[in-house]
Amino acid sequence: MNKKLLCAALLAGLGMAGVASAQTYDDRWYVSGSVGINVQDQDRHTEDSPFATLGFGRFLTPNWSLDAEVNYQNPDKQGAESGLWWSQYGISADARYHFRNVDSKWWPYVRMGLGLQRHEEEFIRDPAFGAPEGGYPAQHEDNNLAANLGAGLQFDFGRVDLRTEIGTRVDFDE
Repeated sequence: MNKKLLCAALLAGLGMAGVASAQTYDDRWYVSGSVGINVQDQDRHTEDSPFATLGFGRFLTPNWSLDAEVNYQNPDKQGAESGLWWSQYGISADARYHFRNVDSKWWPYVRMGLGLQRHEEEFIRDPAFGAPEGGYPAQHEDNNLAANLGAGLQFDFGRVDLRTEIGTRVDFDE
């Protein structure tokens, strides 16, 4: 009877040791931020503008991470006398698949996500749009679904990681 109890205790201990050693990645929450250039599509007739994001996330497995981010950019209408004030901001949930081994110090990844993008436009004067009903200023505000796609490299510097990324946000705004 004692041999059976001893064997059962050893097997249970080995099973717990396997579970404890199976997680060999850092699954703590992290804060992320980014800055870059938002290249506007030509249909909007706006200039490229700087953007900023702030987010938080965590690794779900050694290769998958999930981030929630807020973003902001303020593109100008092409031409200094356009009189259009335009702000864009939004929130998204983005998954990244990291092509790495646990011991890697740098690795490539791909990014995909969905979010909500908000546009706030105020037309002070713009001959291209004609005079709005009621005169100037005219305002337009709208929310749109947005899809994020990208690819990049992540570098591990110990307590701090650095990402460099190129990507696109497809905004379903008319």
